[in-house]
Amino acid sequence: MRLVKGNLNIINLRTLQMVINTGSHTAAAKKLGYTTSAVSQQIAALEKALGVDLFERGPRSLWPTPAGLAMSSHADVILRQVARAEDEMHAYASGSQGSLRIGASGTAAAQLVPRALSRLAMRYATADISVEDISLQKGLANSVLEGLTDLGIIYEYSRVPIPRPEGLVLQPLLDEELVVISAAHSAGKTGDKVPLEDFARENWITNEAGSAGAENFLESCQQAGFEPNIGFHSNDFDVIRGLVKETIGIALVPALALGIDRGIAFHRLTDPPRRKIHVAYRASDMNPLLGVTISALREAAEDFIDWTTDAFEVHLDQPVASILAE
Repeated sequence: MRLVKGNLNIINLRTLQMVINTGSHTAAAKKLGYTTSAVSQQIAALEKALGVDLFERGPRSLWPTPAGLAMSSHADVILRQVARAEDEMHAYASGSQGSLRIGASGTAAAQLVPRALSRLAMRYATADISVEDISLQKGLANSVLEGLTDLGIIYEYSRVPIPRPEGLVLQPLLDEELVVISAAHSAGKTGDKVPLEDFARENWITNEAGSAGAENFLESCQQAGFEPNIGFHSNDFDVIRGLVKETIGIALVPALALGIDRGIAFHRLTDPPRRKIHVAYRASDMNPLLGVTISALREAAEDFIDWTTDAFEVHLDQPVASILAE
């Protein structure tokens, strides 16, 4: 295939079309907002680039040569394709076209991502937004940095800070309390705040040993002055809630993991440990879908907070989570 020499100028092609359509340099200049001299120069430059006369010039008129008519047909095709390319690029720039890969797991994937995707599907129906379950925090950060995913949702417990790798932007989204959940018959009034040490003698269910959730739990208990009796481990909060409902033990869980099972009650703590949710993306990534997706996730988080205020047996004057400033 012969390589394109790059001698053609889009502006010159548009001028060619206008001169042919109007029949003169002067009329074309008025339509285009150029001077007559500028139009003449553009046509001359195009003829020089192509190596052929495009117009036959008479004393007071000009008309296209066979080469000029042929080039006009080519210009029609080229300019239509350029217009399509411009429209498509505008769509990519606005976020209505393009793709974004989200990496998420756990409670944010269950509570926030579906609500956000619902909004995005209505606003950016032609965009390709996909979700992949990536459970490990380090794996998720690396997945974003290596370009395997574009946007990750990362958890950070208050007593277990996470690393900030170079090139990875962590934008805060949600700050949530950790609350104690127990079987409903053992509960006090929903929303009442009690110290964590009140549960020192209980049997506990917590996340897998070595996980950020488990480390945060142990640090919290240590600060409250007791060593917890741990009977079961799971990183699946659905499993944890099931065990709690069957009175196997109690658990310390983030607000997003509460659910709404009437067989379970929760107890707010006077000095609760907390968990932050960040969205992570590459500093070099200029994908316009990033911003609109983060906005949709923020709206989903606001919906969740509103829901928790009245989802339980009593109205919560203070919500169990809050939106973090960008």
